[in-house]
Amino acid sequence: MLAGLAAIGVGTGSRPAVAVPTAVAVLVIGPLSFVGLMAPHLAALTGFRRPVLQIFAAAIYGALMLTIADWAGRTIIFPWQVPAGLLTALVGGPFFLFMMARAPRSSERV
Repeated sequence: MLAGLAAIGVGTGSRPAVAVPTAVAVLVIGPLSFVGLMAPHLAALTGFRRPVLQIFAAAIYGALMLTIADWAGRTIIFPWQVPAGLLTALVGGPFFLFMMARAPRSSERV
């Protein structure tokens, strides 16, 4: 694999310098993945249709979801912790399926 990367001109000597910040970014951004999908849709479902209001509502809903997921993760099986990303994925998966089932089919759209 390294030979292939070197063949296309990608430097292979700086892999740790790239891997560590990437790993840190994934660890930090991980719990936000489903929250980023759920919050705007939840804001629209609750009646926020104007873009500016929907952005603020989505930010508040996202903050609330992550706060609740973090609190629940710390208290569900105390003294151990469940990652907030796992809880948001467990809630986000069914929510995403609900949103997909609720969306009109391409043949039904006008």
